[in-house]
Amino acid sequence: MIPLSSIQDTAVPLAGCRAGPRFGSGATNHGRAKQHEHRLPATLPLADTRPLPPSVPAPPPAGCYPPYVTRNPNDALFKAVFQHPENAAAELEHILRPELAAAIEWPTLALQPGSYVNAQLADRHSDLLFSARAKASGQRVLVYLLFEHQSSHEPAMALRLLEYMVAIWDRFSGDHPGQVLPVILPAVLAQVPGGWKAATRFSDLFSRDHGPLAGSIPDFSYAVDNLARAADPDLRRRPLANHARLALWILRDARDAAALLRSTPTWAASLEALAQAPGGPGALTVLLRYIARVCDDLHLSEFRATLEMQAPTAESLTMTIAEQLHAEGLAKGKAEGLARGEAEGLVKALHAVLNARSFSVSESLQIRIQACVDSNTLQLWLTRAATASKLEDVFDET
Repeated sequence: MIPLSSIQDTAVPLAGCRAGPRFGSGATNHGRAKQHEHRLPATLPLADTRPLPPSVPAPPPAGCYPPYVTRNPNDALFKAVFQHPENAAAELEHILRPELAAAIEWPTLALQPGSYVNAQLADRHSDLLFSARAKASGQRVLVYLLFEHQSSHEPAMALRLLEYMVAIWDRFSGDHPGQVLPVILPAVLAQVPGGWKAATRFSDLFSRDHGPLAGSIPDFSYAVDNLARAADPDLRRRPLANHARLALWILRDARDAAALLRSTPTWAASLEALAQAPGGPGALTVLLRYIARVCDDLHLSEFRATLEMQAPTAESLTMTIAEQLHAEGLAKGKAEGLARGEAEGLVKALHAVLNARSFSVSESLQIRIQACVDSNTLQLWLTRAATASKLEDVFDET
């Protein structure tokens, strides 16, 4: 068994990792595999059109990511893998239209900080923003990768993307007053079962009979990586690092237990290779923890049994993760139980004080008291109840 002192829903930072550049600065930049010839200087602004200076920096170690802590396992896995420019470049070059992919200097791709996802949609969308240089003009362009990880597609995704793109331009304008806006190339990584069906061009959201008014309709299209339609041979042929290809497979199949068990033998050798590669256990931990989080215990046991003969090192790591998740669940349950017990005790004490002081508690107020599980709030009410001259003062929120 591989001992793990700490496993979280985060990319695992390894030695030599560097933080991503600030918006519009361009900093540590890494291209696709075998394309590490150039790096932008840390001071290069987003709109700078100077030629890239040559340098020979060593690429980061495999699985080296700045940490992304999140409670959402889909978000954690997506960002752990694709916030690394080398993986993002290979993925984006694959899914963008060939003429667009050919227009970008992919070794200049640089991660930009921040998220532009609507807070109310954070449970179904994750995003990453990159800057890169256009080959023909030398101008910087932005590439926006959105991960849709719900069980159904969003029909008006083009409208949602426009909202996020406007937010990006707003921020750029604030950071770079007076500069022309950069082009944004939007792309969607879709985890939707059954395949992506939404319109990929913004103008398709409008009717076709606008005549001369049609010229007033803004328009753009976005690329989609339709994982549900990507067969194993397609994923394995992609020019991605091993752990990135594995991530796409896991994002495609892990939420469907039958599909995961069917495809695991095809990917077992890749899992074992990653487990034994330098720095590989850190990247593999992120992948396997996602599987452990989205599979129930029965299916996780079947998954481990499939790995036992073909990928014993990966299976051992999976067992370690499953045991830690179980321990975390017990600890969480114990903590929640203690919190519930404390809240129940405070509720009883509050009722006792209110009765002793002959306050008449309405049914709606009774429901409010019983529904409260925050110990600090209950303690405040209890303290007030001991001295308040009228009931309203006990529960006053002003």
